[in-house]
Amino acid sequence: MKRSQVSALALAVTMTLAGCAVSPAEDSSGTVQFTALQQSSGWNYGGAGLEGFYSVSAQCREDGSTNLLYLDYATMQQIPLCSQPNCSHDTDACTSYLPYSAGGILCSVVGEQLVLVFPGNLYLGDTGTDTVLPHIETMVLDGSDRKTTVTLGANQEISRPLVTDGQFLYTRLNTTTQDGNTTAQLVRMDPAGGEPEALCDLNQEWLRGGAGSRLILWDADQTYTAYDPATGERAALYQAEDALIYSNLFDSTLAYLQDGVFHLKDLTTGEDTTLGGYRVSEEEKIGLSILDADEEHLIFRLETADSSTCFMLTGDQAPQPWNLVYTASDMTMPYERVTAVGDDQYLVVTGQTAPQGSDLQANPYAVTGAPQYRLMSQADYWNSTAPK
Repeated sequence: MKRSQVSALALAVTMTLAGCAVSPAEDSSGTVQFTALQQSSGWNYGGAGLEGFYSVSAQCREDGSTNLLYLDYATMQQIPLCSQPNCSHDTDACTSYLPYSAGGILCSVVGEQLVLVFPGNLYLGDTGTDTVLPHIETMVLDGSDRKTTVTLGANQEISRPLVTDGQFLYTRLNTTTQDGNTTAQLVRMDPAGGEPEALCDLNQEWLRGGAGSRLILWDADQTYTAYDPATGERAALYQAEDALIYSNLFDSTLAYLQDGVFHLKDLTTGEDTTLGGYRVSEEEKIGLSILDADEEHLIFRLETADSSTCFMLTGDQAPQPWNLVYTASDMTMPYERVTAVGDDQYLVVTGQTAPQGSDLQANPYAVTGAPQYRLMSQADYWNSTAPK
């Protein structure tokens, strides 16, 4: 497609976005609901709007700069978030232009705005490349009115994942003191501006997500704890039985292995469901990983020296093969759901392009291929039915 056509399409898309913002998350009683903006591991694909998905391009220029992209659900076409005709998208005159940031860039939709978080990096070392201070930028969902609203110190770093209540951001903020030590606090930040508000000190704890009106913290001793910002109260949720990690948090569902049997625990209600259809042997634990889960399903992978196989469990049924996988760099990778779209679809990563560039080793980022997205029904995803 010619650049002029792409710009025209971008302009048409921006005109439909005014009513597509995500409002503050509240339940029917008006209680604030917390939602993680990245996976519990911190991995970031981007930010979900009602009509499209925003992400940071995996391709970057020699100076480390890259672009903000918009994927329209209706057409599944991905373009730079720019409405300027004949724009080259490679200078800061473009609304989609992003400078190099040593800590990466997190793209999220919060309330009625697009929020870019530049986390910073306390362990940068000598890369030979200038970077930016940790800060937050906000803009309208069409990319206009972009401005820096919060700037932190060079001795600070915003951890991921971020959690939102629809208005504020919640994160672990690391700060290096003059004596060389690092302290950490759970903080609340207003993307519109202002100083971070400290909620509590953190030691070997990291923010992992949200469930209902509470934030979920994970401790290095494998303990999950619920923290209520309104009261400051903490409640223990789960502690792993093994030094190895056989648990993972997906939205408000904690999937874990105990006594060789998988469980799904709803951290909002406390309901714990045992998936009794399969028992994991001690030998299988070595190659076990939990890939995905919701309140009813769990997908796991067993790897040996000769094979890698994925299965889906539900209730007390026997495990079913789960075959939604693709190959990237000679590795077998599972499909990965990114976000719900409407009431019955998921945006899913179903592939990955090869890394681009003539000198990949000189790239200031860890180079990866660009994810390939598809829309598929939620039922097809859990039933391992490939999209047509």
